[in-house]
Amino acid sequence: MAGQVAFGKHYFPREKDENKIWRRLNRGSHLLLLAPRRVGKTSLLRHLESQPKDGYVFLYNIVQSCSSVHEYYKCIIDNLFRSEFTNKLSKLSQWSTEKLNDLKGSIKGLNISEAGIEFDNQEQSLTHHDLKAVLEKIKINQKLIIVIDEFPDVLEKIHDQHGHAAAEQFLAGCRELWQEPNLDRNIQFIFTGSIGLDSLVNKLNLSDLINVLMTVTVTPLTTEKALAFIGFVSSKGQENLILTNEIKRYLLEKVGWYMPYYIETLVLSVEDHCCENDITSPSQQDIDMAYEQLFTQNYLSNFNHWAERLHRLEKSEQRFAYESLNHIAEHGEITLSDLHNNKASPTNTDVNTGYVIECLKHDGYIFENGDDAFEFTSPMLKEWWRRHAAR
Repeated sequence: MAGQVAFGKHYFPREKDENKIWRRLNRGSHLLLLAPRRVGKTSLLRHLESQPKDGYVFLYNIVQSCSSVHEYYKCIIDNLFRSEFTNKLSKLSQWSTEKLNDLKGSIKGLNISEAGIEFDNQEQSLTHHDLKAVLEKIKINQKLIIVIDEFPDVLEKIHDQHGHAAAEQFLAGCRELWQEPNLDRNIQFIFTGSIGLDSLVNKLNLSDLINVLMTVTVTPLTTEKALAFIGFVSSKGQENLILTNEIKRYLLEKVGWYMPYYIETLVLSVEDHCCENDITSPSQQDIDMAYEQLFTQNYLSNFNHWAERLHRLEKSEQRFAYESLNHIAEHGEITLSDLHNNKASPTNTDVNTGYVIECLKHDGYIFENGDDAFEFTSPMLKEWWRRHAAR
């Protein structure tokens, strides 16, 4: 289903993006995967985890709920000690029970149970030094790739709840791990998140602490791959719709931005429309009706999160974001001149407008069209915003 993480046979291969990541990993780089929301980056990473190349083993971590340094490192270390991962290590290295116990004993005062890690001293707080101690004990003839999903959320929470110095210290500790000689040959990190880490650290004046990360992006599907994806999605159902190549291309014209989420959203609406009206071979008019159906009450959950997502911004930043998106919805684009004029408004003089625009770009709302102006990435998102979010 659109919006969910796709595993196994439900994953649509994206060889271009997969190969790009593998090329960077083969160079030994730590990666920053930059991609807007709803483009399938988590599905991509989980696919790499489940189907690694020879010589690699992955550990996937989602850290969105972590709001402190301790919680962040506890999440990763907890996953390192879970049986799914230690079983991988045992198979790769034929580890004995003694070696596994040695791994578990790498942090003093720590106990391992089925419920996770526990401490003899409840006041004990984990840091990057503890993760380093564990990782140094993992000696395998494989590259361990530690994937950290939603990492920017953690940094933002630490900054908001514990202050700028805490955020800087946290990033500095992460950087120590990335540059630790004892780990560098065998451990690599991939960081990602629906908040752009680069724009966040720029706002916090901490960009120098992530300059060792190599940026990788996720790109829209080509027309050929998008056509194949329509077939892939429609084959999952039992509707047996006949979608001619002409109709598939017309559907893609309506989608505009060839990201899987948007394509699947419209395909599912087409299926609903056809099933409810006993149609087996939809026409262009049926595609139009299915497209219109997306903006009715029953389908608004496909888009409501776009408005809700802006709530993470400060109030003044939210206001500027809404003003900018409303302008684009009405006029088709917003120019740099328009943004400059909006910035000059008394209500916006204290807003870091550059940061807001970067957030809108990285979160997948807008893109720069090459004419010193910004547009909505997706015509579908633009139409929903115009009808339901503009105010």
